[in-house]
Amino acid sequence: MLHKTLLFATLMVLLIVALVFSPASSARAAREPAMKAAAPASHFQKADELFLKKDLKAAASEIRKGAGFLKGKAKSATKDSKEGLDASAQELEKLAKDVETGGVTSEKQLKDTFARSYHALSNDEYRRASESWAKKKTRETGQALTNAAQDVEQAAKWSGRELEADTADTIEYARGVGGKLVKGAGWSVDEVDKGIKGIGSALSKLGENLKSEDK
Repeated sequence: MLHKTLLFATLMVLLIVALVFSPASSARAAREPAMKAAAPASHFQKADELFLKKDLKAAASEIRKGAGFLKGKAKSATKDSKEGLDASAQELEKLAKDVETGGVTSEKQLKDTFARSYHALSNDEYRRASESWAKKKTRETGQALTNAAQDVEQAAKWSGRELEADTADTIEYARGVGGKLVKGAGWSVDEVDKGIKGIGSALSKLGENLKSEDK
């Protein structure tokens, strides 16, 4: 009886392993959108909360983690976006230092810096989408376009600016096209061109708003 039980258990384990590593399972995983690498959203949110609680050392630590993410992105960034990511990472490092030493008195300083960081991240994803599309890498284009839409929304959120209705629609359109590209069906060349162009326009508009707030 014990022998039969052990044999049954062994067969079940082998069956489970076969299902997990089957070609169908691997193909399904390849079709699913890749989750974006640990974005700085949680670090920025924690930093803001800790700053308001006057836990400045902990807030500075979270800001530095966000800076680390941007530094990592800069290493593999497109030529046109690397400079912006490096500059944002440096701005975050300076902010962390100023927060830790008590040199920051306004929450707005944190939010404005976080907004510029997300603008730099979105610009990088937009450039990746453009380059991938030029090389006909549809899945990579879709993932980058989806990420760009997510990041530009985060930039607007941290800036405290509500997106205009047409800009919000443009971003949502790009996100939808990105999803189609990742799935590998339901998209057209005109839709992709429109989606990429729309994200570029949204970035330009938000960038001008962020610059005006600096003055």
